[in-house]
Amino acid sequence: MSSSSSSSSLFRIPLKDVEETVYFSLIGFGHSQEDAKIITEVMLYAELRGNNQGLIKIASGAVKPTGNTIDEIEIVYETPVSAKLNGHQRFGMVVVSKAIEMAIAKATQTGIAIVGCSGYASSTGALGFWTKRLADHGLVGIVLSQCSEMVAPYGSYEPIFGTNPISIGIPTKPRAQILDMATSAMAFYGLKTAEQEGIDIPADVAYDQNGNTTTNPTEAMKGALRVFDRHIKGSHLALMVELLAGAFTGASMENKTEANNWGTLIIAISPSIFGDSETFLTGAMTMCNRVKDAKKLPDQKEILLPGERGDRLAAENESLQSIELRADIWDTLQSLALNGKALV
Repeated sequence: MSSSSSSSSLFRIPLKDVEETVYFSLIGFGHSQEDAKIITEVMLYAELRGNNQGLIKIASGAVKPTGNTIDEIEIVYETPVSAKLNGHQRFGMVVVSKAIEMAIAKATQTGIAIVGCSGYASSTGALGFWTKRLADHGLVGIVLSQCSEMVAPYGSYEPIFGTNPISIGIPTKPRAQILDMATSAMAFYGLKTAEQEGIDIPADVAYDQNGNTTTNPTEAMKGALRVFDRHIKGSHLALMVELLAGAFTGASMENKTEANNWGTLIIAISPSIFGDSETFLTGAMTMCNRVKDAKKLPDQKEILLPGERGDRLAAENESLQSIELRADIWDTLQSLALNGKALV
């Protein structure tokens, strides 16, 4: 792909080429081979589903190691059902990966696990990746993350909250129900994508640094995003994520950008904890089917369940064994991968 292509043009690239290029791009940034494998898997999960937690993060440099790439992630406190981890500035996805592994092991053995991690300052990726991993092990999963100041509480234009995503996974069959949502009106990388493509953002999602609503993504990044419902309930939900994923795990509650100390809380529950997992799963699918079959408004063709749109897109991309990428992103990835290959 030549850099003379229009930056907004989309090209379908073979998945195996994308995976290899992403992996070596991460090596080029300074990640170990082990960490690069973890990050590649998380990033491709998002990209396959059209989630903006995908490859734009690599192209914009957001996957650079923010600290060391070799220190061990420390278990600072542990019980049979809980653990608290200090990431020691390892990359966020790598820290959360270890926390998820511990949550699976503990919940499988005891029926429930709560694992918190802090001490990192980089992306945890699409949280749906992590709750799907829990669901794939037959566990109900809840994952909450906070990060640096980007979002204003309701009634303010000062950034206080992170985008503070929430993901809940329910291990229903044939597909798990995976809710993955930011508590902000737009994900931060939605702003980055709009900025790179030179397009406006909706008029009601952000303020500039003076508290005026703006459709300019660059001005929005200097100012603050709004909460998803533009009202008090969304603001309070974002606050609860800060308290649980942040204060509860030992992450910073002020000056979060400078402190380099963000947090994630993971809760994993075996449906068998109440003795009869089949009753739960049957009831869950009864409700999901009722939602799918609910009477539709005249302009509504289908009612989608959590994660259904993304799973369909991922299945389509996987069946084609390729994925559509913007020309400029693919060019950047290829350039970065050359550096990585020279290091291996």
